[in-house]
Amino acid sequence: MEDSSGLADIIAIQRLKALYAKCADEKYTDDHQRKAQAEVDHIAWEQASVFTEDAVWDGGAFGKLHGRQAIYDNLRLGPWKFALHHYLSPLIEVDGDHARGRWMLWQVGTLTREDTPILLTGVTNDEYVRTPDGWRMARMVQTLKFMTRFDTPWTLNRNAPFVF
Repeated sequence: MEDSSGLADIIAIQRLKALYAKCADEKYTDDHQRKAQAEVDHIAWEQASVFTEDAVWDGGAFGKLHGRQAIYDNLRLGPWKFALHHYLSPLIEVDGDHARGRWMLWQVGTLTREDTPILLTGVTNDEYVRTPDGWRMARMVQTLKFMTRFDTPWTLNRNAPFVF
């Protein structure tokens, strides 16, 4: 059984992932429009702050980025006009100042190009480190399970190519 400090670490890591998702989704209005770029930039910087300076963000089909600045540059200019990220079923293992986490991702969203509604699901495998500022993500690797238009069953066109 985890001791209280291990549980506190797990909760801190869950909150870190929740902050990442919150920021990912706050870039859009309730009526599914991108907010003004200056506001998106501010939110994207808060989202990028969950990563270490030398972090790796490996989004699979969405590209691979090295370093917090590259991650920020990508997060502020994403192909979305709306998104809701649901990270579920966390499996987090803490070992001192390092931790690993596995999350299932369920996401709905709208791609800006052609106003395309999508469903996306995948798994993220994360590596975390404890820093003087608290837990930060050192690596996030997303494995896409499917991404399909909302109006097309994934059994017919799983991981159809999208133009971002």
